[in-house]
Amino acid sequence: MTSSSREIRPLGGSSRSASGRLAWGLVAAATAVLVGRALVAERQTVDDVFIFLRYARNLAQHGEYAFDLNVHVEGTSSVVWTILLALAWRLGLHGVGAAKGMSLLAATLVPVISAFAVRRAAPERPLLLAVPAIALAFDADFATWAVSGMDTALWTLACVVCVALAAGRFERTAAIASGALAWVRPEGPLFAVVAVAVLARDRRSAVRLATLAAIPIVVLTLLRIGYFHDVLPNTFWAKMHSPAEGRDYSGSGYLASAFERRPLLLLVVPVAAWRLGPGAAGRLALGFLGAALLFALVAGGDWMPDRRLLVVALPLAAIAGAIAMAKLRAPHLALAATAALALEAALTFDHAVDQRWRSVEWVDERVASYWPAAMPFVDSYPLDWMPTRLLYDLAPFVVPGDVVAHVDVGELPYVMGDVSFLDGFGLVDRCAGRLAFAPHDGNLRAAAREEFFGLRPAAVIVVFDENSGHPFSAAQDAALEDPRFALQWREIGRVRTWGDHPCVTYVRRDVGAASAEVAVSRVRAWLSRVPEMRVAFYN
Repeated sequence: MTSSSREIRPLGGSSRSASGRLAWGLVAAATAVLVGRALVAERQTVDDVFIFLRYARNLAQHGEYAFDLNVHVEGTSSVVWTILLALAWRLGLHGVGAAKGMSLLAATLVPVISAFAVRRAAPERPLLLAVPAIALAFDADFATWAVSGMDTALWTLACVVCVALAAGRFERTAAIASGALAWVRPEGPLFAVVAVAVLARDRRSAVRLATLAAIPIVVLTLLRIGYFHDVLPNTFWAKMHSPAEGRDYSGSGYLASAFERRPLLLLVVPVAAWRLGPGAAGRLALGFLGAALLFALVAGGDWMPDRRLLVVALPLAAIAGAIAMAKLRAPHLALAATAALALEAALTFDHAVDQRWRSVEWVDERVASYWPAAMPFVDSYPLDWMPTRLLYDLAPFVVPGDVVAHVDVGELPYVMGDVSFLDGFGLVDRCAGRLAFAPHDGNLRAAAREEFFGLRPAAVIVVFDENSGHPFSAAQDAALEDPRFALQWREIGRVRTWGDHPCVTYVRRDVGAASAEVAVSRVRAWLSRVPEMRVAFYN
């Protein structure tokens, strides 16, 4: 009997080792597919990455976490991502390409860390560790945001790391890491509450874990109060209660669009995993999944394409499903489920390529084929047609040190780095952000209006709602309804923009136009500071 046992153990261990090698090979292959799909979308950009980059540039060059120097407003959605971009800037990794490369690196680690989480939670079924990587390999939303240069990939990775820590039974470390999520995204504290509730075994452990999770949150809050003189980031006020007509989705509509894209992964798998009993790590993954859905619902969705707020839900659902599959008595069911997840992801492969969400724009189609750029992260990135046009329209009237009031912030302020901006939607403007949260508050309207006239911007860019005739920005609406505006500013240009609404540019009446030669030299000077950007053709 002893002799037989000694002969069987090496055979069983060898079989499990072979399965493990196969599984890690599948993870590597699936991750390679994901990277390839991401590179197809690498030319796409969204405005908010330029907000990050302007903050990071000011932090790296001037030591100020600020959009406009000497104006400390927290207008980014991730403290850690902004700091990482600033560190990269100091190391010589500047601009959009560096940000996109860093986010791809974070995204590449997600399938690997997910595999570790499943391996620790279900060691008896090593092949299951490949399930999350396979489920993500062809997913268009995950791939697109992997190369966005935004905080999305880092946020997803951070949440998966927390689940992996829980799978390894490092509950205290997982609690601290969950609290640190607040440094990565504003909804981090919600996830920390979920982590404590899931990981706590009794009342005593709940108090201990809650204390550990609270430490990074308290530290961040104290730093916010000391530096920004605010408890919450400005993005909370600008985004959490904006007017419904300013959204592309309602909260429920946003969730429905995600469920329509991947119903098996986001609906069927979580329900099945919960019924099978996924263990502590699986419960944490499902808890984080629920927190992501709740935040998207309460926030009312997001204007950006491809379900940015729910990218984090994809690996979380896959991890919980993979852990639960270990309890299936029929291995072929797990194989069939994994194949179905891969097929479901493959059906999204053509999405997020043609940028149909901007199909009304003139020349904003950066991805025309399924082939990556010749030099990803190195080839120059074109400005959208609208910032290109505005750059040339403003050049005769705006000089370094001036203030421009813009309906939005993104590419144009990044290029015009020596110009200050009033942000109509309030992402980086405290007064406008408060007004976006409560657009009918008379005192807040008065504060935004007086800020505008106090700064007397050299130029004003306004997008009007064609139906109501009012600016989309409540802060700009408050300024334009004042008789002083018509007396002090004049219109110089008008063009149709997103949603076919008119975008109107005004300049102050006492500002004269510079010569064409001077205007061109100003454009060249601005572009020389952002060599990775090039202007686009516009009509």
